[in-house]
Amino acid sequence: MNVIVRYILRELGIIFLIGFLALTCLLLIVGIVQVVIDRHIPLAHTWQLIPFVFAEMSAISLPVTLLLAVTIFFSRMSGNNEVVALKALGIPPRTFLMPAYVIAFIVSLLGVAINEISVTWGPKGINAVLYQNAENIFISQLQKNRHFETDDKQIAIMVKGVDAQRRLIEPTIMLKRESATIEAQSARITIDFNANMLTITLEDFRVTSGFGRAVGGSRELTFPLSEIVPDTKRERPSNLSLHRINREMQRTTELIEQQRRIIAAHRTFAAGLGSVDAWMTPQIAEAKRQIRQLQSRYDRLAVEPPRRWATGFCCFFFVWLGAPLAIWMRKSDFFSSFFACFLPILVLYYPLLMFGLSQAKNGTLPPMSVWIANAVIGLIGFWFLRQVSRY
Repeated sequence: MNVIVRYILRELGIIFLIGFLALTCLLLIVGIVQVVIDRHIPLAHTWQLIPFVFAEMSAISLPVTLLLAVTIFFSRMSGNNEVVALKALGIPPRTFLMPAYVIAFIVSLLGVAINEISVTWGPKGINAVLYQNAENIFISQLQKNRHFETDDKQIAIMVKGVDAQRRLIEPTIMLKRESATIEAQSARITIDFNANMLTITLEDFRVTSGFGRAVGGSRELTFPLSEIVPDTKRERPSNLSLHRINREMQRTTELIEQQRRIIAAHRTFAAGLGSVDAWMTPQIAEAKRQIRQLQSRYDRLAVEPPRRWATGFCCFFFVWLGAPLAIWMRKSDFFSSFFACFLPILVLYYPLLMFGLSQAKNGTLPPMSVWIANAVIGLIGFWFLRQVSRY
């Protein structure tokens, strides 16, 4: 058995590592190209994105390459009648499948850690690159397109060109929120990272707005840097680390209780005055709205820990299904085995995962419903394990 275990561990490990590196590098190229196109990052700064995009792509490639390694090895093993030989020696399939399950368990723990890194460290790192190179990115886009517009369409900047000193030539700035258009002969852009502000210094400017027209010499326009590049200070529940989620849940619960006390105080005051209309004051309506928003945030926070553990341990359940299914098919063609294993994952696992995740975020189902997909794959894998153990 020691020889068999070493053989299985060596072959699975080699196939898994080669597949993981190859697929992750391929996804890394795709991910960097997507970030460069979406965020308009100059090619000179793409190398800074590699570690952050690599972390995000690793979370995708890890379960797929582990399933691929298992199906390649066990389909070849079954197609060459090695499984039949082991059974003839009195060794049940559960015994030589155990090393694969151990590897899958260890990789699943690694997957949980990679998921934690990919959703916390990865996006922050990408945004940090954007902030550090915000001025270069901004100037580069104006040089290339002669136009820049924020994501919310509230600020638009058009220029006739950018000279060698990085000065904007005849810029036109449209501020839709203020219904104003500002034109200038030239302008310079500076960024203050400490103040988190972008400043545009205009020379010989003209302002046209609903209040009339004004002409002046020089003027400075300041904008929060978060309006130009993504705001790293605004963190969604999906980007919080696990050790911070509990604190945020406790804080959100305290805020909900605070709003409920506000409602109770207003209703007590209304009851004391004998006023029925005062039971639905604007303050009470606002407090109820705040409670709904806070409860939605709490539900999203509560689902994050089980979601990360469930998506990490999909590696184990993929192997739990893939290994006995590859043996059961008895084909040395691993492509057939891999797609036969991947089909129920595409048809069942990901739709069930999305269903459980969306329902848990809405508060319709408990947070542990994100494990439904793993449970279904586990039941199917158990049925195939019984089949290969019986015959």
